[in-house]
Amino acid sequence: MKRAILILTLLIATVTFSACGSNSNNTNKSASDKAKTTASTTNKTTPAASKTSDTESDDEVITDIDNWSHPVKEVFKAEDIKLNKVELKDNKTYAIFYISLNKDLNDENKSYYSSLMEKIAAANGYWNYEVKDENKDIDIKVKCKDKKTVDSIEYNKDSQYFLASNTSSTSSTISNDELISYLKQNVSEVSSFVDTLSKNKNVKPILYVERSPKASSSDTYLRDYYIIYVGENHTDHNVNIYRFAINKDSKQILYYDTAQNKYETLQEWRNSKK
Repeated sequence: MKRAILILTLLIATVTFSACGSNSNNTNKSASDKAKTTASTTNKTTPAASKTSDTESDDEVITDIDNWSHPVKEVFKAEDIKLNKVELKDNKTYAIFYISLNKDLNDENKSYYSSLMEKIAAANGYWNYEVKDENKDIDIKVKCKDKKTVDSIEYNKDSQYFLASNTSSTSSTISNDELISYLKQNVSEVSSFVDTLSKNKNVKPILYVERSPKASSSDTYLRDYYIIYVGENHTDHNVNIYRFAINKDSKQILYYDTAQNKYETLQEWRNSKK
């Protein structure tokens, strides 16, 4: 009897020991599987979060130039320069204009391009900008000051390139400032417009020479007249109000109707508004 009790006790102990071992293995396996699952989940989420962060950007590339509206387009159009695309960076405050220039950038054309950069700056509301012609390997960076004037022009990292052209104007050349001053003095509508907006905190007047005379043109107006752009400078765009033509020799002032490509005397223009 005692022997039977001893054998039974040994059997119960063996079964209990086996069950504990099995539970221990299951527990270890469960903990291991859980750790693997957690690690796997972590590895899958981290790259996705990084990807989201990398793609957050305020940059924009404009390739549909025909349907893009901006005063800069008129400057390029007046100079027969093709605008291929526009890249907007730094929260869309810095524009890179990709263009196809129609004149070589050399000593002969320095003054022309210096003047062109001034026109683009004015049309761009005096925000810093960049002009690139990748076929000609030309990169021009323009920095502006106080949203009123061009501070510096850098050509392919050479900040001195245009300085000579800026100081070599002849006495017979009319400066942009002189033309604008002449327009304000002789057209009361313009001076009144400027005075009114000068008191506005959000919108400022903007005037610049949009087109210079082209000596080679057979068109009288293209050959002999400057075109002056008069408009409103908002924080993110410009609005054209008037355009006037000033004769390079006689200083005659005409009103230019861009919609009809029509030039009128000031009196004709004023009569049409009545």
